Order: sequence, then C-alpha cells, then structure tokens
Amino acid sequence: MIWDLLRDLGAPVGGRTLAFGVDPQVLLTGDSNWPQARDADGFPVHDRWQGPVPGSRPSTHWETFPVTRNPLNLQMARPFDVAVASMPYSDIHLRSRETRAMRLHSFHVQAIEALDALAPGGHAVFLANHSVLDYPDPSRWARLAKMADFLGAARLPSHALRAAPACDAPVDVLVLRRRDSGYPDTGLQFPDVHWSTEDGLHESSYFTTHRDRVLGTRDVGTDYWGMQQLAVHDPDRTWPGRLVGVFNEIAHQHANSTTYPTPGRGEPAPRHATRLQEEPPGLHL
Repeated sequence: MIWDLLRDLGAPVGGRTLAFGVDPQVLLTGDSNWPQARDADGFPVHDRWQGPVPGSRPSTHWETFPVTRNPLNLQMARPFDVAVASMPYSDIHLRSRETRAMRLHSFHVQAIEALDALAPGGHAVFLANHSVLDYPDPSRWARLAKMADFLGAARLPSHALRAAPACDAPVDVLVLRRRDSGYPDTGLQFPDVHWSTEDGLHESSYFTTHRDRVLGTRDVGTDYWGMQQLAVHDPDRTWPGRLVGVFNEIAHQHANSTTYPTPGRGEPAPRHATRLQEEPPGLHL
C-alpha cells in the first residue's frame, strides 16, 4: 500500500529509493524471507539499503544493496526519489522516560538525514511510534519543517504490526515531501499538540481534526506500571481497507503539486552492483 501511495504521488517506477530502520531490505523487496547479513552478536550488518521504486508490487528480482558511505561508490550519488523507514521499536510502549526521549531524538535525527538525501519534491514515508506526533513540544519539528511539507498521516491500531503482548503501541504512518523551495505552504505545516482533559494525554491536533485517520477506536488505560497509555482497538481488523482509503485521499490531495525535476535518474540499480559487506553499522544514515 505504501508503494501504491508513493507512485500515486509521483514517484517514478525504477527511481532511486533509500530504506532504513527495521528490515530495510524487506521494505524494498516485499520478501520477508530475505537473508539478513548479521555480525557476531547477531545484529544486522547494514542498516541502510537502496534499490529501485517497484512497479505494481515490490520485485525481489531487482537488485537491492547496502548503502555505503564510500564517496567513490557512484551508485550512491545523491539524491534519492523516495525514502521509506520503519523506525525501531515503533510499536512498543517504552516505560523509561530516558529511552522514550532517546527514541524521539533518534527519529528526528534520522528523518532529517533521510530528507536531506532526497531530491526536491521527493517523498518520505515513516512508520513511527504515536508519541512522535503526540509529543507535547511541537518546536521539535522546527528543523524538519524547514525542509519538508507534512502531507498527512494515518494511525494504525495497537498490534497492527506484531501480535506480541509487548507490541501494544499505536503506530503512525507519516507522509512527508521534501520542499523544492524555501517558502513553506501554510496548509502543509507540521501539526501542533493539545492536552486532552478527558483522558489526560497529549494528542496531535492532526488526529483531533481527522478522526477518520485513526484506524480504530481510541482508548486510554492504565498499564501494569500505573502509566496512562494510548490504545487503538480494531478487533475486526478493518484497518487495512481503511488505510487504503486514507492513502487515496492523501494522493488525491497532493499528487498534482508533486514534481520530480531530474529526468534520467529513474533507472533501476544495476544488477552487478557490489554489496559492500565490510562497512560497520552506524547510528545515523
């Protein structure tokens, strides 16, 4: 569904995609059985991958390969047309204030670096914990707001991505566009946050005004540790169909304003591209 959205927004089939976060090669290929190179401690060797924007569905036969920081690798020449990411631990309610702050900081660092790698008019789709949009200080968006427009979002239900008991946090799908000028559209600003006196939690004003984009029934409860936690319930699993509707609305609203100004970049990555296995993983892109 994310690839359908990106193509509807104007991403060229065969254009260049940057993927990072959780299982980035799966984001590019749709192949959940993709062999993941891991180090001696069991961690993924590469956390950033590149590949072509797929056609009707991700294609496992198109070459995808790790991104390298080596400037002599001409296949890494910027910019990218698309960036996609599934942020780590996005569907987990973290109990520590310090780890929550670290997750928020990591999101903004990686989102800024991803947008910096995009061509003007390029799009980014991030799967992120709901606390990113619900964070009570909207000034955290200041750097991103200088680079990108906020096109929309959808809030997935608890357990939408994984059914494990600990994975009970709603996840947001954020759709951003790299701005092609220094003048932001006032209608595409990042949303602010308000305090809900009804349930005692902060909530993004975007979902206050777009209740249909919360893909389930909003609920607030107290967990085992006595913390107030947001939940979104969808026992009948209607959210995939509703997500298609949200993506269609976002594409219909913003596709006409999208430009990909550089022709000729939209070519599939060559099949002989080298996988550079010696690069160690890093914190940032």
